[in-house]
Amino acid sequence: MKVQNDYGDNARIVVSCSFGIDSIVTLHLVKKVAEKLGIAFDVVWNNTLNEYPQTRKYARELSEAWGLNTIEARPLTTLTKVYEENGVDSLFKRKGDRSDGKPVIEKCCHHLKHQPMRKAIREHGWHLMFNGVRAGESRQRWMSARRDGEIYYSRSEWKTWVARPILWWTSLTDSFNYGNNRQEDVWDYVKKFAIPYNPIYDMNAVIDDKYSGNALVVDRETAQELAAQGYNVFMPRTGCQACPIPIKRGYLRYLRQVFPRVFRAMLFQLGFARVLLAEMDEDEREALIREMSAFGVVDEPTQDAIIERLEMVLKLRPCAFDSVGTGHRKKRKKLSEEEKQKVAELAEKSHRDALEAESIHYGRKVIR
Repeated sequence: MKVQNDYGDNARIVVSCSFGIDSIVTLHLVKKVAEKLGIAFDVVWNNTLNEYPQTRKYARELSEAWGLNTIEARPLTTLTKVYEENGVDSLFKRKGDRSDGKPVIEKCCHHLKHQPMRKAIREHGWHLMFNGVRAGESRQRWMSARRDGEIYYSRSEWKTWVARPILWWTSLTDSFNYGNNRQEDVWDYVKKFAIPYNPIYDMNAVIDDKYSGNALVVDRETAQELAAQGYNVFMPRTGCQACPIPIKRGYLRYLRQVFPRVFRAMLFQLGFARVLLAEMDEDEREALIREMSAFGVVDEPTQDAIIERLEMVLKLRPCAFDSVGTGHRKKRKKLSEEEKQKVAELAEKSHRDALEAESIHYGRKVIR
């Protein structure tokens, strides 16, 4: 093994952990092996200072219960300053979109996540970093999995060896539907070893007007059952609370119902309201302006007038921004059984190649 050959007993190992479910399964796997072999390792948590309170509490409790040496990688700036300095552009631009310069969400990730992690890796000199990335999470990650495999040297990003032990968990049958994010293998593992998990996974909200149940916030299993019945259920993941990326999945409605203070901070402190109003469906926006004019809330039928009286607007129409952005979600093509089989075979071949091939990555041999 390359790291062992190069560094021997002095090899410094770290698990990158967001304290989300994939990270915890990876951490548990590494912990079991490390204890058996008598190997020490660190845990690095990229605390953006914009995490769910449930995540912060869980991170402290699990670190203590498992005796982890948890190191926090913290940003040198704040979320508020990032938006103050860069403004708010379209909240629905993808990372990598350069149609009008680098999007603010990409700058945000750079300052709050990537920069602190690079600094932590340099300062602690880690030679091998484990993470819980899975190929089935998104198209981008599946393509990365095919390119790099389970273990590779990250020359451009982290400048260290990276190992992804659960990369192909629940992926081979999932790869035809990127982002479906099925997690059967992960949750089966959690259940098998009775691993305590982040309570944010039991704070799912039904964001569907057809739903007539009494419970607004439901646990993970109930959420899955309701989703299987066709209801729209928002199931949060760990990460930054005030992030615009999940807005396409109904995140604004979720925040308004479950984390109202964060919802208000995004609209008022971070300045999302003006952009959301501009991104609103034109007919919906005009209807809102007419309604507020009829109530006497605004004197002029303009977007500026709505923003100036936003507090009153939200009192009368708290759900005003609930559906903004949800139309931006791309409808996934429903593949035929033959197409599914072809893509599944491609994924299986990719998986087999990643496991068997003695590949060369960045001019260095893959660790085996």
